Amino acid sequence: MATRILGIDLGTYSVKVLVAQPGFRQSTPIGFFERRLPPPSEADGETGGTSGTSGTSGTSHVARAIAALSELTREHGLGGGDTVFAGVDSGELFIHVLDFGFKSLRRPDLEKAVGAELEGILPIDLEDMVYGFEGLPESSLSASSSGNPMRVGAGDVSDEEPTAVRGTVGTSRPGRVAAPTEGMRVLACAMETARARYLIDALDERGLEPRGLIAVPAAYARIAEAVEACDVASAHPPGGHAIVDIGHERTSVCVVQAGRAVFARSMARGGRHVSAAIASAWQMPFADAESAKHTLGFVASVAQPAQNQDQQRMHRAIEAEIGALGWDLKRSLQSCVAKTGVSVTRVSLIGGGSRLAGLAGALSERLRLPVQRLTEPHARALIGDQLVAGQVPIDIASTAAGLMLESGSGRLHFDLRQGELAYRADLSFLRERAGAIATALVVVLAFATFNGFAALYQLRAAEAALKTRLALETTALFGEQLDSAQTMARIGGSDGAKESPLPDMSAYDIMLEISDKLPGRDQVTLDIQNLDIRATKVTFQATTKSSPEIDTIEEALGGIECFKDISRGSTSTGVGDVRQFSFSITTNCM
Repeated sequence: MATRILGIDLGTYSVKVLVAQPGFRQSTPIGFFERRLPPPSEADGETGGTSGTSGTSGTSHVARAIAALSELTREHGLGGGDTVFAGVDSGELFIHVLDFGFKSLRRPDLEKAVGAELEGILPIDLEDMVYGFEGLPESSLSASSSGNPMRVGAGDVSDEEPTAVRGTVGTSRPGRVAAPTEGMRVLACAMETARARYLIDALDERGLEPRGLIAVPAAYARIAEAVEACDVASAHPPGGHAIVDIGHERTSVCVVQAGRAVFARSMARGGRHVSAAIASAWQMPFADAESAKHTLGFVASVAQPAQNQDQQRMHRAIEAEIGALGWDLKRSLQSCVAKTGVSVTRVSLIGGGSRLAGLAGALSERLRLPVQRLTEPHARALIGDQLVAGQVPIDIASTAAGLMLESGSGRLHFDLRQGELAYRADLSFLRERAGAIATALVVVLAFATFNGFAALYQLRAAEAALKTRLALETTALFGEQLDSAQTMARIGGSDGAKESPLPDMSAYDIMLEISDKLPGRDQVTLDIQNLDIRATKVTFQATTKSSPEIDTIEEALGGIECFKDISRGSTSTGVGDVRQFSFSITTNCM
C-alpha cells in the first residue's frame, strides 16, 4: 500500500495538515486536520521575526506548533511511514532578490555564487545557513511600463510615506522600477542551520521526519497557479499575482509570475493585531476581542459600507489597523517593482485573517487593485471535490494544499533540506523484502549464466565454420591448407611498416589545440567570428580591442606544431574601436 503524503503548515495560530493519497499523475487530497496551538507561557518571551531578520524567540513558536502537531497526528493516526513535507514560515526565513551579471551558469556554480552573495548580506556565516533559490522568469528581468497599473515609487525607504510615492498603487505617477539586466535575478530563501535542524529533529522524534523542508514561497506559487487555472476565462491584465497570507502573528506576501515566486516578504502584522485594536477600543479582554472579531468583525469600504451601528463601531475600532496593513502591503508591492520590475495586477487573500468581512474590498480600494478571497472553484482546484464537500475552509487549508502540490511537482523548489541536512532515504523497506529481492537476483543470475553459455556456444560454432571455410579457400588459392597466421603472412597482411591512412589530427583535434593555446580572457579580449578548418589550411577570423593583442594571439598560435605558416590578413577598425583581423594558416597534420 502506497504511503500517504502529508503537507504540514506550522502556523502561528494553528497547525494544519493536508493528507493526500499519491496517484500516477497527481495526488488526491483525502483529509484535512487543524489544531490550535497552546498559548505561549511567560517564559517563552516569544517575538516575531520579519523577512530578512530571523525571529528572536529561539524555538518557542516551533515547540508549541510541534506540540499541537503531535496531539493532532496521534489523534488521527498520521505519521508512521507517511511521506511528510513541512513548510517553513516566512518569519523564519531570510528572503532576498539577488542580481547577477551573468546567465546560463551551471546550477552548482550558481549555488556557490548565491551562497557568497547571501554571506555578504546576512548576519550569519555561510556554514551556518541553508538556502534554496530559483531564477526569476525571463519576462521579469526587465521593467515594462505597458499594462503596468502599479507605477509608484519604491517602498521600504522610510517609515513615513515619501513624497515620491504619495497616492495609491493605481496612479500613473512613475516610481522606481528595477533596471533591466543582461544577466539574471534569483529569489533566495535562507534559514539558520540550527533552526532548520531543530525543526527536522523535533518532527523526526514524533515519526514525522520531513522529506522536504519547503520555504512557503514555493507553496504560494502553486496556489497562484491553481487560482489562475480556475480564472483563465476571466479578464486579468498581464503581470504579477500577489498571494497575501494574513495569519495570526504576521502577514506574508508572495508575488508570482509565470508559475514562479519572484518576490516575497513577511511583515509583523496579522489577525492578532486586529484583535488587540478591538480590545483597546472596547476595553475588553483579548479573548473576548478575538471572539468579537470572529463573529462581528467588519471593515467598511465604498463598495461595501457599514449597514448598522455594530458594523460602524467595529469599523472605527479596526480602521487604523487595516489602514496600516494596507500601507504595508502597498510598500511591499512597490518594493517588488523596485527589485524585480514585476508589477502586480491582482491580489488573492488566504489565511485566517482574510475571513474578516469587507477586508477584500477595503484592501482593493487602498491598493487600487482587484483583491479577492478564494471561492469554491479555487477550493476544488486546490483540495479536491471530496474535501470541498466536507466543508474544509480553503482560506485555512490553502498553504498546506500548496505544500502538497509542490511535493508532486517533480522537483522541490526552495527545499531547505540541503547539504548536511539533506534527506537520507529510509532503507528499511529493503530489509522487509530481502527474501523476495534475493530470489529475484538468483533468477536473474541464472538467466544471465544460461544466456552467456548460449552465446559462447554460438561463437564456437561460428569459429569452426570460419576455420573450415578458410581451409577450403586457401587450398583452392595456394594449393595447400593454411591457418589464419600463415594466410596473412602469405598475402603480406602482417607488414606493419605500411603508412597509416589516418591523419595525425582531425579537425576537432585542431580546434581543441587552438582553444588550448589561445591566451586567457585576462590577457586578451577575443571574439572569434569564423574558424574554417580544412585538409591543408585553417582560416581564423576574429575581433579584439587592440593591435598588441593580435600579436599575442599570433604568437600563441605559432606554438602549435601542425601550423607551418601563419599569414596575417588586413586589420580594420570596427564599431567601438574594435580591431577586426584574420589569419591564414598552413597545416600538414590532416
